Amino acid sequence: MQRLSSLKPFLFNAYYSWLLDNDITPHLLIDATIPKVKVPMDYVKNGNIILSLAPTAIGDFQTLPRGISFKARFKGVAEDIFVPYIAMEQLIAIETGSALPIGKALEQLDLSPEPEDDDIYPDEGLDSDGPDFELDESEDSSESNEVKTYEQKKNASDVKDSNQTAKEPGFSFVDE
Repeated sequence: MQRLSSLKPFLFNAYYSWLLDNDITPHLLIDATIPKVKVPMDYVKNGNIILSLAPTAIGDFQTLPRGISFKARFKGVAEDIFVPYIAMEQLIAIETGSALPIGKALEQLDLSPEPEDDDIYPDEGLDSDGPDFELDESEDSSESNEVKTYEQKKNASDVKDSNQTAKEPGFSFVDE
């Protein structure tokens, strides 16, 4: 039997479309400390950022197997945004004041099976369904090349002095 595709993009898109169909302006609360999140870090406060997902505020919106991607402008500068589903804290309906804990809901409702030990599932592996840019880790010489877990990175960031600013890795566009 062929492995099921991820249900996450379908569930996200259904709720997002429902908000738009009901003339509700969707905003997304994002945990910017989660790996692979690509947002303008200058606008992140306390590890979080809220972005409007109104069609008039974003362009090239895509729901992908691992997250959503779109373009948005910040002070007139176009930015590529990528948000993995796990980094989504809440999908907020501004007019009603309600919010859905979308990331947790998607994790609990996804019916696709978990990958086996060495099996890379499309949601977790490097595939062509990601954003059209790659992190350029060569610019970040202050970090070691060791692979760290999310908890290790979070603990390390908690230890840093609040007056220090960590250098964010850059990105470069991928030629197709």
